[in-house]
Amino acid sequence: MRTKLKRLKMALGVAGMMLLPATASAEGKLVPEIDFLTWPAAKYQHYYETSAYLAEAWEKLGLRVKLNPQPFPSPMLGMWFTEHKFDVVMSVLSGSSARFEPDFYSSNQFVTENSKPGGMNVGSFSNAKVDALTEKQRALYDIGARREVIFELQEAIQAEQPEALVAYVINTTAYNKETVEIDGYQSTPEGLRSVWNLLKMKPLDGDNRILLGWTIDQDSWNPLTFKTLEDLDRLGLVYDRLLVVGPSGKPEMWAAESMEAIDSTTFEVTLRDDLVFNDGKPLTADDVKFTFDYLKENKAVYFHQYLENLEEVTFDGRKIRFRLGEPSAPFVSAALGQVPILPKHVWSNILEETGLEKPQDFRNIQIVGSGPYNLKYWKEGREIYFERNEKHFMKPQADLLMVQFGSAEVLTSALAKGDIDISLQPLVPTVIDEFRQFDQLELVQAQSNGYMSARYNIQSEVFANADLRKALAHAIPFEAIIEEVLGGDAAPTPSSIVPSNTFWTNPDLTIPEYDIEKARSILGNAGFTWDGEGRLHFPE
Repeated sequence: MRTKLKRLKMALGVAGMMLLPATASAEGKLVPEIDFLTWPAAKYQHYYETSAYLAEAWEKLGLRVKLNPQPFPSPMLGMWFTEHKFDVVMSVLSGSSARFEPDFYSSNQFVTENSKPGGMNVGSFSNAKVDALTEKQRALYDIGARREVIFELQEAIQAEQPEALVAYVINTTAYNKETVEIDGYQSTPEGLRSVWNLLKMKPLDGDNRILLGWTIDQDSWNPLTFKTLEDLDRLGLVYDRLLVVGPSGKPEMWAAESMEAIDSTTFEVTLRDDLVFNDGKPLTADDVKFTFDYLKENKAVYFHQYLENLEEVTFDGRKIRFRLGEPSAPFVSAALGQVPILPKHVWSNILEETGLEKPQDFRNIQIVGSGPYNLKYWKEGREIYFERNEKHFMKPQADLLMVQFGSAEVLTSALAKGDIDISLQPLVPTVIDEFRQFDQLELVQAQSNGYMSARYNIQSEVFANADLRKALAHAIPFEAIIEEVLGGDAAPTPSSIVPSNTFWTNPDLTIPEYDIEKARSILGNAGFTWDGEGRLHFPE
């Protein structure tokens, strides 16, 4: 690890500046200072450190980089996903079983239509070939044919370098095996925070609740406005979904007892007959139809892209049909497998009952849901208490009290002292070896299918230049980051569909080598020049 002094210099954007020899002339415009949106060091040290390593490497090419750490989730999420207020952002996309569906880490991130505020194409990347391949792969249900197109799509994305890929990680969490038992742990990208594992957690100390530590509070309980996977995961504890993607990456029945593909644009599900909201009213097919229509009509931030193609929802008894405008391979996992079923009798009257101007303003902190847990209370920034729903068909074993901590370091200290039972937050890499010495702790490793990258804003003056992006592909010190920052629990990836997603990752792609001189050569050949102070200038 670098010294504290060097970290401070990096934070000020002045460390690592290498005075490069000037070229014969540097008459093009000076490349402006890069605004690098990143995570706060106190809570997310290894994310911040990663951005610092990148900044140092880029300054060796004559760039100036200013790290801009912002509190997460607010205002960082807004600057990242809505305002696109950055030149480059330290992107960390969480792993999820639902994200084994290859569309999320490929088309979803880079198709032009997703570049509007709130969409996942936060860098406003646009490429005709990527758009065409997206349309093609989404229409294919033959898995072999679709795989070939997904491979071609990954090649097209790599050719344009819309982001600097850093690594995909192994997240290590831990629980106190003297106070908690997990009967049949399921290996998933989410690890301990997977619903399949939370349901199986059983207290051994006579208490009916389990204390879980995390640094991420809920940003929104409103299904129309939430943006993050972490928000979706917690909403999934209090609302049922028709299907839930299982540990294998395949959808499993949940509120639906069966699903059938009628044709390439029609899916039919049959609801279970034992679904009840926590206010005593039954969950019916009418609630399902209302939910999908309501989320589409109100352009739900997280789901809008998955519902745009939904033409009609009809039902007869417990049977519900979803008719799409065009074939869509991702629809089952991304929509049926993630959308929370809302009670029509609550949400259809929300504006009249509350006097609000729009449903997006409803905080929804007294949740009427049908899921395996009820939200007993939320003390913002401190605690979230989920009370088990003993009548639910999944039969949760205990109440869950999620305790929010100001930093990962404080959280891990609380786990070591026995103040909490489980850390849902990945352990800081520097303490993992130490924690292996605690007899009462069981360490759990989860291979993520998410990844870390520096995502470029293609609308910015700096990163609109494709040659600069291609040069920076060779200025990613991934080996140093993996060993010195991530403690060796990570690996480089040539694609946003990482190697742990073995079926869908393109095995023919290679990882650009870290080679500053090669990066400099690419820049020089593209017409970039350097002035007497070593600062990089655009081509004339």
